[in-house]
Amino acid sequence: TAEEEARRREVVKEKLREKFELEKRALKVVERLLEDSVAEDFLSDCAKFITPANYKDAIEERSIAKLCGYPICPNKLGKIPTQQYKISTKTNKVYDITERKCFCSNFCYKASKEFELQISKTPLWLRQHESPPEIKLMKKGDGYVLSSLTVQDKGTKDPVLPLIDSNAQHLIQKRIAVEKLTICLKSIVGPLRLTMSDVSTDLNRLVRTFRFTNTNIIHKTPEWTLIAVVLLHLLSEVSPVVRKAVETQASVEYLNTLMQELGLQEQDLLNLVRLFKTQTH
Repeated sequence: TAEEEARRREVVKEKLREKFELEKRALKVVERLLEDSVAEDFLSDCAKFITPANYKDAIEERSIAKLCGYPICPNKLGKIPTQQYKISTKTNKVYDITERKCFCSNFCYKASKEFELQISKTPLWLRQHESPPEIKLMKKGDGYVLSSLTVQDKGTKDPVLPLIDSNAQHLIQKRIAVEKLTICLKSIVGPLRLTMSDVSTDLNRLVRTFRFTNTNIIHKTPEWTLIAVVLLHLLSEVSPVVRKAVETQASVEYLNTLMQELGLQEQDLLNLVRLFKTQTH
């Protein structure tokens, strides 16, 4: 009947109003979480008024403002890494540091994760029959604080940095290799009268044929420079432009000088090029 339809519409409107009010309150709570330092009691109490997504928004907004993502921490963030991934020198694995770089310390990252995991995933407007969660904030000294990029024992409940799966690891390793080589090549191609556009396409193709492991992807800048020079010689096998550039007298002298700065002789370079040729054929 028309009366029942009207009642039904009114119920729907009331539920929408309730949903709107709850979301509005959640946004106000998030705004409070953006203050320089939030009281522990407030952080504990606010869990019942927000969702995990609301809390993640607060972390992101705090980090944009150069504040530590953990609301009860008053520390400012220093220099924030721009990269999304980092290779751990301890585990030789690739980690996603997107979340970690929003925090001033490993403790704050852990404590924030611990709090986030206690926030109910139930939508705000469906929580009326749910008991409010009993929030326990992590204190310094609870468990042990991780050193940067250290993975915990499997038996602990400590949050860990996300480890990239094996297929994605290989892709990321190749991307990292291209980025490192590109940085080095930018300072080398100029004196050779080349541009990055002369080598970038062939370089990407060549790197895609490499088999990276957790150990052969980690190099210091001088080592990446040496690898870049070796790869230039390999590229000269398939690129007439590169071959013509590296064979000029000025280029030979420049590359020999570069090798000397790395503590190597011309013969060392030729031996490495020969070794790479053997492995790529």
